[in-house]
This record gives sequence, C-alpha cells and structure tokens, in this order.
Amino acid sequence: MARPIWPKISSRFVSSMLAGHSALGLLFAALIYIVCLSGSVLVLAHEIDRWENPDAPIVREVETSALVTAAENGMQKALEAGTHDYVSVTTAADGHPNFSVRFADFQTGLDETFMLDEAGEILGPRHDGFGHFLEHLHFYLHLPQTIGLFVVGLIGVALLSSVWSGVFSHPRIFKDVFKFRRGGSKRLEEADLHNRLSVWGLPFHIIVSLTGAVLGLATLVLGILALAAFDGDMDRAGEVIGGPSVARDETPAEVPDIGIMIDGLLAEHPEAKLARLGIRQFGTRGQTVQLDLATARDLTITDRHIFDTNGTYLGSRGFSDGSLGNQVIGASGALHFGWFSEGWVAGLIKAAYVILGFALTFITSSGVAIWIARRQDKGKPVPGWEKAWTATVWGQPFALATVAIAALAGLSAAALPLYLLACLAALSAGFFVSRLTLSRALRALTAGLVVGVVLLHFVRFGLMPTDSAALVMNLGLLCLSALLALTIEPVRKALRVSGGETRDVQQAAE
Repeated sequence: MARPIWPKISSRFVSSMLAGHSALGLLFAALIYIVCLSGSVLVLAHEIDRWENPDAPIVREVETSALVTAAENGMQKALEAGTHDYVSVTTAADGHPNFSVRFADFQTGLDETFMLDEAGEILGPRHDGFGHFLEHLHFYLHLPQTIGLFVVGLIGVALLSSVWSGVFSHPRIFKDVFKFRRGGSKRLEEADLHNRLSVWGLPFHIIVSLTGAVLGLATLVLGILALAAFDGDMDRAGEVIGGPSVARDETPAEVPDIGIMIDGLLAEHPEAKLARLGIRQFGTRGQTVQLDLATARDLTITDRHIFDTNGTYLGSRGFSDGSLGNQVIGASGALHFGWFSEGWVAGLIKAAYVILGFALTFITSSGVAIWIARRQDKGKPVPGWEKAWTATVWGQPFALATVAIAALAGLSAAALPLYLLACLAALSAGFFVSRLTLSRALRALTAGLVVGVVLLHFVRFGLMPTDSAALVMNLGLLCLSALLALTIEPVRKALRVSGGETRDVQQAAE
C-alpha cells in the first residue's frame, strides 16, 4: 500500500490550532483589517504622491549643482520658519520622477515639502495630505509614534501567528488547494475561498507579517540589544542599525561642501544613484550630512552614508554591504511593500503586492464572517457583532474616501477627526438599520465619494494633468467605484446586469 502524501495530524492538535486561530483572529481582527487595507493601498505610495501633485515637473536626472542649490533653498526655508533641525532633498531614484525638498522640526512637528525644477529652485508647496495620513495610519494607527509602532508590530506578530495556526488547523488545506464547493451554503463557499486564498498567497502572507513585526518592534529589539551588548546605551545600540551618529553641539559652524561629498561617494559607487540628501542640525558643530544611495541589485531600498561637520566620512548603515543582520533589516522595507528599483519588472511586483494585499484583507474580513456564520448555524447568532463587523469592513473604505476628499479640498488638518467621525457614523448606523442595509449603504456612499474624489481632482488639476500617472490613478478610482456599485443588488437590477459572476460578487460582498 502506498504511503499517504500528507502526514496524519491528531484531531486534538487540529482543534487546539483552530481554537487559537479563531481567538487570535477575533481578538485582533479590526486592527489587522485596518493595517492590511491601509498597507495594500500604501504599496502605491509613490503613485499617490504623484496623484496629489500632478502639476509637479518630471525630473528624472539632476546634476550635483542642482542638489546643492536645492539643499541651500531648503535650509533657507527652514531658517525662515525658525528651525535648523532637518532638511532633505529627494530625487527620482527614491521612487517617483520628481525633485523636492523638505524641512522638518521633529520637536514641534513642523513639516513642509516643496516641489523643485531641474535646477533645484523652489516652484511651490508639495501636497501629501492623503498619503501622509495613510502612512501614519498604517505605521502608527495615528497613535504617538513609539506606542503606535509597537502596537503595529504586535499586530504583525498576531497576523503571523494567525497565518501559521490557520495552516496547522486545516490538515487538508494543501491537498484541497484547488477545491471549491459550489451550490451549497454561503458559509462553506466563503470558507473555501478563504482557505484557497490563504494557501495561494502563503509566502506573501508570511513575508509581510514577519517584516511588519520586525519593523514595528524595531524599538523593542533596539532596547534589548542595548541591554544585552552595550550596558543599556541606546545610542551605541542605535549605531549598529542606524549608522554612526554625532553628539549634539549647537556651536555655530559652516555647512560643509555637500557637492564634494556627493561626487566622491558616487565615484566610489558608480552603479548607485543618489535617492536622498539629508542634513541634520545644519549650521552647527553637531551637523551630519546623510546621503542615501539606491542600488538596483540590492534588496534594500537605500543605504545611508553619513558625514560629519568637517565632511569626514563616518560610515553607513550597512544595509547593502554590512552584517547579515543589517542587510536583513535593510531589506525588510522593500519586502514589506514591494518597492524594488525601477522598470516593468518592479511594476509587476508592485501590482502583485496590491492584489495579494487586498486578498489578505479579504481573508481577514471573511475569517470573521465565517465565525459569525458558524455561530448562526449552531443557533447562537451574534447580530450585534455581525453589524459591527459590517460597519468595520465597509466603514474603512468610506472613511478613507472621506479623508481623500478632505485632503484634495485643502483640509488635511481635519483628516483625522473626519476619519474618526466617519468610522463612528458607520458603527452608529448599525443601531438603526439592518446589516444588509448598512452594507449596501456604506458601499453606495463609498462609491459616490470615490467619484467625488475624481471630480474634485479634475476641478483642481484638470482632465489632463502634467503627470499622466494621475490620470491612470483617476481611471483606476472610477473602475473601483463602478465595481463597488455593481456589488449592490438594486444597482445591478437597475442596470439590468445579470450573470453568475456578478451574483458571486454580490454574495461575497453581502
């Protein structure tokens, strides 16, 4: 008799894993869903940045003299605002084909970015309202930075644990990788789709949850490293990961010759491109110049090279050629978001990340829906939780569309209150309407708001903006709005749309 391909796993172990999988999923479900949804959109961070600034000139190559001019203009803007904390210049090698300068004061929260021409001269402010909101939602959940990063890291751990417990709680999950039960109960159909997507994207799920946990818990790892190897000295531990640092010294000093540093570093790394130029505490003895190089062959997005106030090279983070640990940390960001160099291959990888990210978001959503359906089949319905979960699932796209409109309207400062208000409105509506009505209403409102986002973008920047990427994004948003509308049964009937595939979309949505 042939030996079975799949090893036999005890029923007690499977039951334990299933219980743990359900508990983890339910405990962190809403936060995992928010992080997965925002992360899936944030894969397109560079495209969103271009969409918010479609009138910015395309500047793919810059001379060293333009970089120096840009830095000087940024420092002048910072001094006019009363700070010398930080100035950075970003080039096309950082991910989008624009040239910009930013200054920030990390103590007060002051932060402004300007678009530049190819000579490094300031043209006007660069907008990042929606992109900035999305980044802080995904990285920090809009909590204080250290706390938020730690919480998101824990969510990454929970997601990774859910992935593995889900695999071990379904012994036949690989054997049934292409099996679908059609024509039966909705719960079984959704369970099959949940399991199939979980298996097909398993490598992706492991990578994003693991790298998310590593990036989120970096502060905790740094603290442990400081205690274990440097007698609690966080600065020394930080240099292992963040590169060499310079003690703060407010004594006035001239800014070193940045052009010489750039030309010298690029001569040593002819295969690399300068992605960012940063200056911290400029005009003081404690200033450092940071040059971030992007190399196509590296998994890491960039590696940072650091110079002191005398122009002396201090070293790098080691993300490209340092220790194995440094290279792993350096690659985590690229692996987490799918941001790899340039070209059509990089574009395909980014598209795959978007698709797989939304698949993971659906897996999170359907996991809770399956638990709710299972409770109902056992005669223990939880209508309150069912409505709350519907409000969470469809309330998030509704809230993000609200934020996008606010950002385009120049109300970025009100983005967080509007987001929280939209989430609260979605949850509150569950007290007054049925779950199905709530689901349909939120989808209809989101579809309408997305169309509103596109129309407002047309009003501000015109139908054919300078950057064609904005037009592609708008067309994608219109397709998304149409897809949402087609999942609503009354809309389908009104448009006389029929067919099994559309019916499946409707059933999955509702």
